[in-house]
Amino acid sequence: MKKLLYLFLIFTLIFCSSESSVEPLEIDNFQEEEYEESEEEEEYEESEEEEEYEESEEWDKGTTYYDTSSTSSTGWYMGQGTDREEHVHEGMQTLDGGFIAIGHHWEKEEDPTGFTDMIILKTDSKGNELWQTIVGTPNKFDVGYAVNELSDGYVASGGLYKDGFQKSAIVKLDFNGNIIWQKIFTHDGVGGIRGIEVLDNDEIVVTGYKEGDEEGFLFISDGSKGFITKMSTTGEVIWDKDLSAMQGTKVKQTSQGGFVVGSVEWVDVGLNASMHYLDSNGNTLSTKLFGGNNNVQLFDMDITSNDYVVFTGHTTGYQTANWDCIVMLIDDQGNEVWKNIFGNPRGYDPKYILDECYGVRETLDGGFVVTGGTGDHSDYFGTGHPNGTSDDWKVLLSEFDKDGNMTSINVFGGGFDKGNDAGEFIDVTSDGGYIIFSDTDSKGSKGPNNFGFLYIKNP
Repeated sequence: MKKLLYLFLIFTLIFCSSESSVEPLEIDNFQEEEYEESEEEEEYEESEEEEEYEESEEWDKGTTYYDTSSTSSTGWYMGQGTDREEHVHEGMQTLDGGFIAIGHHWEKEEDPTGFTDMIILKTDSKGNELWQTIVGTPNKFDVGYAVNELSDGYVASGGLYKDGFQKSAIVKLDFNGNIIWQKIFTHDGVGGIRGIEVLDNDEIVVTGYKEGDEEGFLFISDGSKGFITKMSTTGEVIWDKDLSAMQGTKVKQTSQGGFVVGSVEWVDVGLNASMHYLDSNGNTLSTKLFGGNNNVQLFDMDITSNDYVVFTGHTTGYQTANWDCIVMLIDDQGNEVWKNIFGNPRGYDPKYILDECYGVRETLDGGFVVTGGTGDHSDYFGTGHPNGTSDDWKVLLSEFDKDGNMTSINVFGGGFDKGNDAGEFIDVTSDGGYIIFSDTDSKGSKGPNNFGFLYIKNP
């Protein structure tokens, strides 16, 4: 979970008034036990009874806080990748019922240089790997940020090496992972494409950053310049516009044909989440900031049918003891509707616990689901929870109704003392369940860190 540590260290430096740039097959079935106290969370029973759980494939979804009801559900957790320290950044369920994920991995096993390649990995509906495509230049930084599906294949984006630096790049692949075309943009400095929206006619709208000064994967590219670009399905640029932001993080099309780009902006000594409202040609109509002096970071967003935007990230504000997750709903005029600050599902000392959320989606019933990671990197060593000690990172999953009330909060992972897991992105599956894309060193046979595919089926 190295990138979680990097984020914590970066913002520790910020608050000390220094400036730095911001951000073969294994399957597991498990069963949790319900706890009555809302400050406690559930365990994955990795004990002598494990074989029984694997046979039944039944597990308890967990206590639903503020409702205390519990439901039975089936699920699975797979780890896929290589032996080169993968880190996943985005994924989705594909139209064939399988899943596709993108991220980066080291160029070489135990690579001390830190050089990385973009990796795209496709699985079937059970998380079994079908193919992986690796894109990169030897001894250079190449990263993957976003992936989406077209009618005739997939598009993957990030940063690829060109002309001395990592540049904003997009790659089109067929359904078997073969590269059809690749476009690396020419711009000053370092760049990357962080978000992709595919339109009904297969045209592609991307957002990201350029003119940066730091290569490799970044949580936030501080000091760079954001942009939004519309492209044809064959890779020709239709229009290209700058954003009044350090980066474009994610982009969604509105029902009126315009676009909303989520980002972050510096406000005093902290960050605000920002929403940039654009017309159909990429011209900025308005910009709204959210968070005030509460240091709010945005990492993912979704849009509803009535053009409300939900985003998630994390914050050190709002009287939190450390980093806590935030989810906020914004109406179609850019006004906050509600927000919810949450974290520490295992009930350890909140001064030391980091709760970092990276993925949010609207659910089929009009509510919302958020994923992230929870754990600590300090000398603190909290014990007592059956799902692991405080430095044993877990996937955090929280559900909310349409009014922002939390209906459940759970942790998932490889079990007590089995390794670390953190949710990096989420999609709602066609059956109403969830697929969480995680960083995992508890699943997968290759390690040291793999792409995790955690499927949770709602009843």
